[in-house]
Amino acid sequence: MATMIRAGAEVRAALLAAGDLVLLYDLAGHTRSGRQIVDAADRITGALVARGIDGGPIGLWYRNSCAAVEAFLAVEWLGGTRVPVDPQAPPAEAAEVFAAAGVEAVLTDSAHGSQLQSALIHDTDAPLEGQATWPEALVDADATLLLYPRAVQGGELFGISLSYGNWRATMRTNIALYRSGHYGPWDAERECFLAAQQIMHGTGFVGTFPFLEMGLPQVLINAFDAAHMLAAIDRHQVTTTVLVPPMMSRLVDAAIAQPGAGASLRHLIYGGAQVPAAEIRRTMHRFGPILTQGYGRIEGGWPIATLGIAEHRAILAGDDRLAASCGKPIGQVRVTLRPGAETLPERGELCVASAMTAKDYTGPDGWCSLGDVMERDPDGYFFYRGRLDRMINTGYHIYPAEIEEAIRAVRGVADAHVSGEPSERWGTILVADLVLAPGVLEAEVLARIGERLPTQLAKYKIPRRYRVVAA
Repeated sequence: MATMIRAGAEVRAALLAAGDLVLLYDLAGHTRSGRQIVDAADRITGALVARGIDGGPIGLWYRNSCAAVEAFLAVEWLGGTRVPVDPQAPPAEAAEVFAAAGVEAVLTDSAHGSQLQSALIHDTDAPLEGQATWPEALVDADATLLLYPRAVQGGELFGISLSYGNWRATMRTNIALYRSGHYGPWDAERECFLAAQQIMHGTGFVGTFPFLEMGLPQVLINAFDAAHMLAAIDRHQVTTTVLVPPMMSRLVDAAIAQPGAGASLRHLIYGGAQVPAAEIRRTMHRFGPILTQGYGRIEGGWPIATLGIAEHRAILAGDDRLAASCGKPIGQVRVTLRPGAETLPERGELCVASAMTAKDYTGPDGWCSLGDVMERDPDGYFFYRGRLDRMINTGYHIYPAEIEEAIRAVRGVADAHVSGEPSERWGTILVADLVLAPGVLEAEVLARIGERLPTQLAKYKIPRRYRVVAA
């Protein structure tokens, strides 16, 4: 029998309870109280209903803003499916994703709306306003709330579907982790989050939406800039943020140049790729023992495992081996290792089971196979040993076949292979090996690639280095 839940009821109740307390700030000086967020989301919902849209997939193409949060919530309250596209994606890629997903409408800000036909604009200065509507939509807990795009190949969308039940479990899990002190000592009277990564990614799962549901304030940065982030931390006394490794490294650079800045930070959660021990120690020397590494997969849960404050103290003391660990599973998740061809003890594909795991990725045995090969040491720490497929972690999860397809379409390229390679500074970077057609000049081909890829792919999918090889 289907389990029915009221879409968005928990976060709406928290926002109404916050009332006139300001919960959203941006760097342009815009603010939103809990009551204002509800009113704006209700008006978006009313405008969509008036257009005959009462559910189904709805595209979202936003940089971080108060308007973005309102649009994300409106889709949920309508009982619809969010289809978010990275704001760095070129218009061609965004249009391709929305077409492959079969969206009924696209909500976006003014900057992106000018690049996409028939989009509905909801922006801070140009709100989409209909009659305020709270549909009280009852949805099956297994209905899709989030269709997270990974890639489009041959017109087919490869994406991950998370249900309303999965989303609710993710919110409850992270709220429990914060309040229990899992991410470090917690003081609800003083906590403030800063969203530096775009909210469609991990920061939304672990920070933005859990903080909304706790009725706690946050700052939204529309484009990452370390100096601007430091200034916002000091201005709003930010305590918590979520970063991918390249962002963390740049923040440390900026903080070293500004002694005393960022002193209010008490919870710095990072993840997405391994961070070298030396970089972890550099960060801790500047900010103190505030680091938690989070390991997760959208289909398996955010987070699945963490490397906490105590482990980072050990890394600071010289434990380089622990720096390579993904940590230990959190209490809300069950894990097992499925042996592969090597059949080594305590090594295999990581499989998880929890209320956060996506049903489409869960087998009849109840386990969600993640494709990550892990090794578990006698103390229970997991160590990442590679992928069963070719997915690459750079802080974002990248599928190289999509990039290779775009490169092969460039005149003069006979073949291409994209891989991830270690970087002392960034953890992992994308590198493309190229086979050139006979008689073409390398410089000309690279120039064509440099012109084409930014029009086809988001910036984070573009290789940092190219090498010409024979085969």
